[in-house]
Amino acid sequence: MENDEFLRRVCPVCANKPSGKVIISTKVRAETIEYEALVPHWNGFFKDKVFFSYVRCNRCGLLYAPIFFSGSQLERLYSQMPPNMAEVPMQALRRTQAGYFEALKGCSELTGGFIEVGPDIGLFTENCVREGQFEEYWLFEPNREVLPALSKIVEGHKFHVIHDMFGFSNVPDYTASFAVMIHVLDHLLDPATTLRELRLKLKPGAKLLLVTHDESSLLRRIVGRRWPAFCLQHPQIYNPKSLYALLNAAGYEVLHFHKTVNFFQINFLLKHLLWAFGIKVQYVPSLGHLTLGLKLGNMLTIATLKKEE
Repeated sequence: MENDEFLRRVCPVCANKPSGKVIISTKVRAETIEYEALVPHWNGFFKDKVFFSYVRCNRCGLLYAPIFFSGSQLERLYSQMPPNMAEVPMQALRRTQAGYFEALKGCSELTGGFIEVGPDIGLFTENCVREGQFEEYWLFEPNREVLPALSKIVEGHKFHVIHDMFGFSNVPDYTASFAVMIHVLDHLLDPATTLRELRLKLKPGAKLLLVTHDESSLLRRIVGRRWPAFCLQHPQIYNPKSLYALLNAAGYEVLHFHKTVNFFQINFLLKHLLWAFGIKVQYVPSLGHLTLGLKLGNMLTIATLKKEE
């Protein structure tokens, strides 16, 4: 039986009503469990799989959960969440973020105003500071614990760290030349509205860089519901078609798309692989600091503002 304390949603891209057919779910569905009982399942990669059931929109193709946490429930859950990917070694994280930055360098002069939503400890931002000439930084990060690390990265530059994740009113209209959202869109209850509000802060010709999970990836098809991106944190997961539909609806034009390379230590990957196939080991012997770069189900998209017709 479904729990009435959760939010009921239409498709967050095109507002189409749910089809009713569940595409993927866990044996015990999150929508049948009370909120307080789900809280222990929120943090960590290596817990028993429980997530809200996903349906596919028959209009735009988005895979999304029509029943999900409410905004107030999410606020509480995120307030006690550790930094993203805390279990992944810093060296591997930096190599992954540097790869994202290379895509930015190919389409931007690295000047003007810079917006990043969800920078965490600033691993992408540090590339922009080191190699770019941005005049002003607006960093939207709700986790106050990372403020010292984030502020140090942009020290000596004009910057604003804003703890309201979507407090875009802090940015003057039509001033930023670039915006980035790395693994943010997968988490938003209303991604179309967020992108429309962000659009007002970008000047003509500005670029938007997005990194999201790709539910059409080979890895997702191989491991099915055990794919790590199927989790309590994601109210929807995109594929190229549905992400294009979202950006188009929000007033953007897609310029570039490619599968991303992510770097991980071998023992981290091995533990994830074993858990994906139901072998719940708690310890994998260290294999040193050897890392691998693999295309593991993420995609990078660069878009710009649509020209007024």
